[in-house]
Amino acid sequence: MNGKVPGKLLLLAGILFSASAMASPSQVEDIASLINQRLSWMKDVAGYKAKNHLAIEDLTQEAKVLSSSVSEAEKLGLNGESVKAFIQAQMDAAKAIQYRYRADWLSVEEQGWQPAPLEQVRGKISALNTKILSEVKERLTAAPWVIDRPTFMATLDQANLSAADKARLIASLQQITLKK
Repeated sequence: MNGKVPGKLLLLAGILFSASAMASPSQVEDIASLINQRLSWMKDVAGYKAKNHLAIEDLTQEAKVLSSSVSEAEKLGLNGESVKAFIQAQMDAAKAIQYRYRADWLSVEEQGWQPAPLEQVRGKISALNTKILSEVKERLTAAPWVIDRPTFMATLDQANLSAADKARLIASLQQITLKK
């Protein structure tokens, strides 16, 4: 050889490097699955709030969730500021899901179902939030990662979650960084 690297070899190396930097589908599915689980509790939250004549938007609770999430992120080794947009996106998606359930229930009342107690649900949501942040930390520590958008979008299939909600979740998830 004349010391030059053939173009096909460079292309292959670039493809291999790009593939290694991407989160594997199973990694993306794990995080999307946890987000799905977190959002699956929104039917119970909406039902509890409807039954007790409470507003869907609870800014005091949102402030507590945001504050505790930033603190948890910092403990895990994530940049707390970089987590804020993702946590807010999750809360906004959660509210949108609740509003959609409530709108549906105006036409057709939910039959044979009772929501779980709100405090119990909030405990489960908090635990899932910690798991999500832990998974993100693990992925960022392993290697720089690029989320496979089609896999994420397909895996995140929660009822009453719009494509715009999903897009905002993935965009904000990609902004999370490790603490320096």
